[in-house]
Amino acid sequence: MNWAKPGMLYLLFLIPIFVIVHVIRILRRKRVIRKVFNGNPSPFEINRPKETARFILLLLSFIFMTIASARPRWGEKPEVKKGRGIDIIFCIDVSKSMLCEDVKPTRLDMAKLGARVLAEETAGNRFGLVAFAGDAYLLCPLTSDLGILSMYLDILKPENFPVPGTNIGRAIDVATDAFDKNSTASKVIVIFSDGENLTGAVEPAIKRAISKGIRIFTIGVGTKDGAPVPEVDSLGNIRGYKKINGKPVISKPNPTLLMNIGLMGKGGYAGMNTSNLMPVIQAFKRLRKGEFGEERYLDLQEKYHYFLIVALVFLVAGIIIGEAK
Repeated sequence: MNWAKPGMLYLLFLIPIFVIVHVIRILRRKRVIRKVFNGNPSPFEINRPKETARFILLLLSFIFMTIASARPRWGEKPEVKKGRGIDIIFCIDVSKSMLCEDVKPTRLDMAKLGARVLAEETAGNRFGLVAFAGDAYLLCPLTSDLGILSMYLDILKPENFPVPGTNIGRAIDVATDAFDKNSTASKVIVIFSDGENLTGAVEPAIKRAISKGIRIFTIGVGTKDGAPVPEVDSLGNIRGYKKINGKPVISKPNPTLLMNIGLMGKGGYAGMNTSNLMPVIQAFKRLRKGEFGEERYLDLQEKYHYFLIVALVFLVAGIIIGEAK
């Protein structure tokens, strides 16, 4: 059993108080009657069995009403959700150069904003997320739930991915393997990166993706003049800037590399700002949509109404039973 509002169950701790108050009330009434009538029979004598029965019925009504208010749930109801759209996997560069502040607040923050804009503007599709630096990791499998995607975007930080470098080829391979092979939807990889400090081979990964019908788009992040590369601690706080021979290391994006990847990947390239993303959004809308694999959700069923009915029965019965003879 599961409870939608378990906090309401704390009201059950009032039951001992109700019992104590009821007993005190009976004893006090007895004492008053004995004092007034000097032990003689009272015309105001209460029918004890009826009084006790009424109290028990009202107490049971309170118990079941409290349980109903906590909204108990059990049992499972299978629901089938079908979607229609395209499959998109975002590959976001989380190397240290993505912390550069030539775009505000940082290149990485701008990349995450771009992914959110693309997802929101093309809602109804399925989205996945791959993070990469010197290696690549699938964080979020394909899902139509933008809340889940946003949650994984929030945790993207370079300190969580210690392998240095910008291995775009590895990111493409991981994304390629993450697509649903049974889906008839168009498949797209979107790479957000500054394109700097490239490691690994890109061309074989692109050819493999193309052979599986996957298009690759690239989104460049950063300005032409570049910016110093921050050094961060384990908590992500900037403690200085990277230097070589006492001089700051300036990270400059490599848009030419990203353009070539977009061209080879039969997708396209865009610089990172919301207006530049519109051609990418329009390109997504022109791609062939397909039916997604079924996603099954097992929802617990609300059962509070059973307890509410019982509570009302006890309440009515308690009201009907009178205390007087």
